[in-house]
Amino acid sequence: MVPSAVMNEAIVFLTVLAFRTLVQRTPREKLPESFRYFTVLSNLFCAFTALLMLLCELFGTMPAGAATLKYMGTAAVTVTLVTVFVYLLPATGNLKGLLDSWPELIMHLITPLLAILSFLFFENEGLSAWIIPLGVLPVLLYGLLYFNRVVVARTWEDMYGFNKSGKWRQSFALMLLGTVIIAVLLWWL
Repeated sequence: MVPSAVMNEAIVFLTVLAFRTLVQRTPREKLPESFRYFTVLSNLFCAFTALLMLLCELFGTMPAGAATLKYMGTAAVTVTLVTVFVYLLPATGNLKGLLDSWPELIMHLITPLLAILSFLFFENEGLSAWIIPLGVLPVLLYGLLYFNRVVVARTWEDMYGFNKSGKWRQSFALMLLGTVIIAVLLWWL
């Protein structure tokens, strides 16, 4: 079995395991709130793209669209990884909820690293620079949703602290800039 297939299988398996654990420990009425977190959404998206890559390998055909989607999923979980270590860990000063339990360790560290390694070493051939905006798209869409729910509608708490002291614009700009850097690096490397 090729290394990328092994890594993609691990991404799918670990994401399913993490999500199952998350579902089991979350009260049923609060389960929809789990989908508010970019971590959960990005990991589910990345697992979908890893499954797609596995199916393509199984059937012996690798359309460019599959690699592009994997790039997008990899960029999304890389944003999750970087956000945890560059922003959330320093802001909270502890690992609680970030890396202290199995699902969080999987979604914040292990699957992002597996996605990065599989994409960089086995799945990025022939992708042109036009895909870079697609790598930014998940964060852009989530940022707009977060803005709408936190700032406009006020139906979500500001769980990431991006609107702390009314600094939504700066947070949004920094997240997009960081995502562009991640998207460019993943493509370039």
